[in-house]
Amino acid sequence: MFSFTQEQKVFDISGISLGGQPGMYPTVLFGGLFFKGAPNFDDAKQHLLTTLEKGAQVGIPVIPDFFIRKIEYIPPILTFIEKIIPSNHPFSVDIIDPAIKIETLEQLASKKLLPRTIYNSIHIGITKEETETLRTYTPEAAIIVAFNPKDKSPDGKIEVLENGAHLCDAGLLETAHRIGMEKILIDTAALAPGENSGAAIAALPVIKEEYGLPAGCAIHNVVEKSRWLSEFPLAKKTVDVASNAAIPLFGGDYAIFGPMENADLALPLIAWQDILVSEYTENYFGITPVPSHPRRILLK
Repeated sequence: MFSFTQEQKVFDISGISLGGQPGMYPTVLFGGLFFKGAPNFDDAKQHLLTTLEKGAQVGIPVIPDFFIRKIEYIPPILTFIEKIIPSNHPFSVDIIDPAIKIETLEQLASKKLLPRTIYNSIHIGITKEETETLRTYTPEAAIIVAFNPKDKSPDGKIEVLENGAHLCDAGLLETAHRIGMEKILIDTAALAPGENSGAAIAALPVIKEEYGLPAGCAIHNVVEKSRWLSEFPLAKKTVDVASNAAIPLFGGDYAIFGPMENADLALPLIAWQDILVSEYTENYFGITPVPSHPRRILLK
């Protein structure tokens, strides 16, 4: 459990706080929707509303992360966001194809949704057109993925933030600042087993101490790619959800925990871990948790 000497930034994104010293704010969970196939809006509505309700019950904020795979999915997904998500609640858009990113940004702007949008993500593959579009249609916050294919250690992640590992024309932090992004979340890039996957967790305190920025990752991706766990299906789901507990333990601020339907397991797990971290950091470092923290809500 950690306390950092670097001043820790706290970003308010449409009412949800990310960052700060460990034990101060609850860990924020990003739950994924529409990873596979055509969007099933009925299932998504059920999972989303239930998750937001249970998140409030245990003091863990949840941000829906919408994976957009095709251009034609953009309008119905944005309509779903408008109709189903509370009007003051943030969300993230998770997109791989640069052309879909650009079109999504334009449509988010037309619907006046950018002030609630977290852009997932900026990485070394960012294109000139994407950068220009982000300058014109700037979302409230962005996730920067600190993936360095040349060096997968924590030092390599710092390098890609600082100078792009000489794989692009600027460091990713400078790129984000040029765009006009002020609220930046660092994703420490969880990789497949055998590719220094543990560095994603080890890099969390390194990033926070170096920059004071909110940091997290999708550590569950490592579990998804651990083939041997498929021989133990019950254990695999347990390990998948439990892996996220390492993030607050190492000082991280958010976890991209996987499909939204896993929230029933992830929410109490992270609330429990946050309580442990808060008890220690208040007693040892004097870090007082906010009133909305799980420790304040659940231990009355």
